[in-house]
Amino acid sequence: MTEEKQWTRAELEKLDGCDWARLLASRPEFADRCPWEELDGEDWSKLLASQPQFADRCPWEKLDCWDLIDLASVQPQFWNRFPWKKLDGLDWSELLREFPRFADRCPWEKLGGFDWGYLLEKQPQFADRCPWEKLDGVTWGRLLKDQPQFADRCPWTELNSGDWSGLLSLQPRFADRCPWEKLSGEDWGQLLEDQPQFADRCQWEKLGGRDWRILLFFQSRFADKCPWEKLSSEDWGQLLGDRPQFADRCPWEKLDGRNWSILLSYQPQFADRCPWEKLDGGDWGVLLIHQPQFADKCDWAKLYDEDWEALLRSRPGLADKRPKGK
Repeated sequence: MTEEKQWTRAELEKLDGCDWARLLASRPEFADRCPWEELDGEDWSKLLASQPQFADRCPWEKLDCWDLIDLASVQPQFWNRFPWKKLDGLDWSELLREFPRFADRCPWEKLGGFDWGYLLEKQPQFADRCPWEKLDGVTWGRLLKDQPQFADRCPWTELNSGDWSGLLSLQPRFADRCPWEKLSGEDWGQLLEDQPQFADRCQWEKLGGRDWRILLFFQSRFADKCPWEKLSSEDWGQLLGDRPQFADRCPWEKLDGRNWSILLSYQPQFADRCPWEKLDGGDWGVLLIHQPQFADKCDWAKLYDEDWEALLRSRPGLADKRPKGK
């Protein structure tokens, strides 16, 4: 049997409320030495979950409703301490998701549209109480993802393009209802990441450079559709950092020093293409943190004090490169 730790007075004095809650959970005999005022609501919740005999010492006003939910879920006798009247609509939806048996206590009028959607995602049996007109398009998109049987309740015309891309990404079964012309380039990029089968419906001209960069990261199969001239230098730096196979498409002259520092941090094999003179002190600081082998290319005079401070925190071995007076 493992011998229990012997605590000194000095060690006990260093404990905070959380430490005391953990200690008393396993060593309740230390109760007379505990500075009870140090425990907050969460500490009390954790302590009483395993040592309910300390309830008479508890300042219950310190516990918020979530502390009490955590506690009462393992010690049901403490539901009588629950501040039912203080709960707002979101609190009620959170509570009923886990404890639907308390529905008879719920003032349903407190729940807003978001609260209803959140509740019905997990507890669809409360649908007959729901004022459906309170739900907005975002909430409908999220609800139908988990509970598609409510589709006949949905006011489809109220869903905006972002709602549609989010919904179809998770529930492509509703594609026949979608007003495709509403989707923006960003919507299309997000949708095709998850559901590339909708490519034949896509209005490709709507996608901007950033949309293409993100889409090609997830779905490189669409490279033949991409109008490469739409990609900015920042798009190129980030795209090649993740997908170097597109290097033969890159207009290298577009990349500035910042783009090069980011790209070479992740893909140092492109160094032979880099016009080093484009990099300023901040760019060098970023690059050398990740790829110190390029130190021999660096114009050290370009680095300012703040660049050196950031660099030397990660690469103290380069301190001898710092010009005197900097």
